[in-house]
Amino acid sequence: MSKGKKRTLIAVGAVLLVAITISICYFMFTKKSETELVYDDNATTGIMPGTDIEERKKELQEMLDRSMIAFSINTSPVFADGTSEGNLLIENPGNNAKLLKISIQINDTEEEIYTSNFLKPGTYIENVKLDKVLEKGTYDATAYFSAYEEDTGNYIGRTGAQIAITVQN
Repeated sequence: MSKGKKRTLIAVGAVLLVAITISICYFMFTKKSETELVYDDNATTGIMPGTDIEERKKELQEMLDRSMIAFSINTSPVFADGTSEGNLLIENPGNNAKLLKISIQINDTEEEIYTSNFLKPGTYIENVKLDKVLEKGTYDATAYFSAYEEDTGNYIGRTGAQIAITVQN
């Protein structure tokens, strides 16, 4: 092959390489990904005219209060034996504005060992006797707090707390 043909081939190859690189860069930087957020151009930043800001804050706070479940429990209650009372210390704080019903399950077996009746806001249970007799030992368990609307009794939701129950004898 002559020198002229080699140079022409190299020049054409270089031009093709540059064209391919430019094409790839163009598609990479101008193509919108499917996950890219596209905002509405017609949207205006700010609060809707005529909106009472204090009323809006109050509504949002009420929504937040309804969605939160407040509670207190002893995370390491102790029972003298499987049939005695232990210091569970369950509390439904006064600011909760929800009825609470508590159930406790052993983690390994999912066996329910305690169920309370409803607790009104501002009430607590200091000591309880478990519904099932447990042998001596320490048990990893979950205390589930189910929340209900105070005025209607409608179910709101449930949350849980990990506890370790100790039975001494």
